[in-house]
Order: sequence, then structure tokens, then C-alpha cells
Amino acid sequence: MLNRIWKSDECTRRPSVQKSNALDVPTEPLSRQLSLSDTNVTPQISRCAKLNLSVKQKKLLRQSFNAMNSGGTFLKLMEKIFRRLETKCPDMRSIFLTTAFVNSLSRERQTPPLVKTEYDHCKCMVGIFERLIENLENINEQLTMIRHYGEKHAQMAESGFTGAMIEQFGEISVFVIGSQDVVKFNHETVKAWRLLLACVTDEMKVGFDRMSRINGRRNSCNPPSTVPSGN
Repeated sequence: MLNRIWKSDECTRRPSVQKSNALDVPTEPLSRQLSLSDTNVTPQISRCAKLNLSVKQKKLLRQSFNAMNSGGTFLKLMEKIFRRLETKCPDMRSIFLTTAFVNSLSRERQTPPLVKTEYDHCKCMVGIFERLIENLENINEQLTMIRHYGEKHAQMAESGFTGAMIEQFGEISVFVIGSQDVVKFNHETVKAWRLLLACVTDEMKVGFDRMSRINGRRNSCNPPSTVPSGN
């Protein structure tokens, strides 16, 4: 799950030291722990248990998040993250708008409001992190929710959305959140946020990849009908 080397580490990485060992993270990527057969599309093991935060780390996460979330600061950080993501992935805006338009044509009246724009996603992400921080003692249940959000993003694959964009979101989030004064001056706080963000990124991507494979199998079993030529 967290066997992840963020790009921001490249300038300081030392070949003789493995950061993953220092963070007590598993060596097997989570995306390899899924089994997709014709009758079983559920994870083989409980991946949520891989995020092990100490009591101190949970306390530091709560303290730092509450400080960043006061006065709408965390929302502004999310906006900054998505702006940088859009710079890295210029097609992001059109993907959001195209998917929202297609969904708006078929959704029922009683469905919840659509997440349409980057700003909508920012507000949604603030709500997600609020729930994560409030439920650190039951983090496994919350990570299931994150994976479900990843699955929902698979519907945007036809519009050009990719798992690499989720990876980019994680990279940028580590840099932006890790740059805040309330985080960067405490090594243990930095470590806790890196663990949490890596887990969120991996859960999102595994959910996305899983549903993308399922959709791919469905499409292969139900290929579009061809219309014979008039000749």
C-alpha cells in the first residue's frame, strides 16, 4: 500500500536508506492484492489494516488538521492542490465538465447534487478529510469509503481520466500539506500525514483500477453492435 516514493523525495533520497522501512510500510503494492475473477471481484485480504497510526500520530493529525481547517484554510489548500493538478494534467477540467454533463442527462431528480467542477471536488475533499480525522479510531471503515470514491471515478475513464491523475493528486497533496508550518516543523507530524495521504491515494487508485477492470470485462462481453453496410 504505502511502498510509495513520492517525487518530492528524489532530491533527498539516499540509496543506502529505504524510507519505506522507516515508516513501517508493507512492501507489496496494494494494487497487486486484488483478485478479479468472473465470480469474485473483492479484495483477497483486508487492505485497510495496513494503515497503522500510533496514538501520537493520531493526536498530531487531529491537531494539525484542526489548525489548517480553521477559517477555510484547508479548503484553500485543496484549491491549490487542484490548480497544480490541472497544470500537470491540462485535460482535467474538460474531463470533469464532460462527465458531469453526461451524468446530468441520465440522473434522477432525487439523486444528490453532482460533483461538477474542481471547486466542487475541493469541498468534497474537505468533507472526506474531516470524516477521516474524526474517525481515526475506526479508520478501516473510512478507507472503504475512499475506495468507493475511487470506483466512482472509473466512470470518467471514457472521458480520459486515468489512475496516473490520482497518483499526481497524491504527490501534490504531500508537497502542499507537508509545506504548512503546522506540519513541516514536526517530523512525526510529517510522517503521519505522509502515511495518511499515501493510504488515501492508494485506496482511491485501487478502487479506480478495480472498477475500470470490471467495466472493461463488461464491455468485452457486450461489444457494441455493428451496423452492416448497405453494399
